[in-house]
Amino acid sequence: VNFMIDLHTDEHGYTEVWPPLLVNRDAARGTGHLPKFAEDMYHAVEDDLFLVPTAELPLTNLHADEILGPDDVPRRYAAYTPCFRREAGAHGKDTRGLLRLHQFDKVEMMRFERPEESDAALEELTGHAEAVLQALGLRYRVLLLAGGDLGFGNAKTYDL
Repeated sequence: VNFMIDLHTDEHGYTEVWPPLLVNRDAARGTGHLPKFAEDMYHAVEDDLFLVPTAELPLTNLHADEILGPDDVPRRYAAYTPCFRREAGAHGKDTRGLLRLHQFDKVEMMRFERPEESDAALEELTGHAEAVLQALGLRYRVLLLAGGDLGFGNAKTYDL
C-alpha cells in the first residue's frame, strides 16, 4: 500500500486523500452508484448511509458543491480504502468457481481534468497503474470495461 501511494504521490503528482468509508444517499446518487448499483451496496438503514464500494464515490464528492474552472484543474488524488460490496448478482453459472469478497482493500487514483484533456488523462492514469504492476514484476492485461458495467459519469474505463 505504501509503495503504491508513494509512487503516485512522489512520482506522478497525486495528492493523498483518506476519504470517508460511509457516504450519504446524495453522494451515492451524484456519482451514479444509486440507483444502478443499489443492491450491491451495503446500506445502514437507520442512518441512511452507505459503505463505499470504491474510493471513487467519496473522491468524486470532494468537489460536489464546487465549480472547478479551467484554472482549478487538473487535480490528482490517490486514496487507500477498504471497499465493501454485496456482489448481489455475482453468483451462478457465469461466476462458478470464483470467490467473491465482500470487503477488500484498494489504492485508487482519480483525476479531475478539462474535458478536452480527459482522453489523454485516462491513458496517462492507466500508465500510472501499469507502472505499479511493472515495478512489482506482475503479469497483467488491460481490459476495456463493457458499457453496461460503467458508472453514470464514466465514458470509458479500463480494468487491469
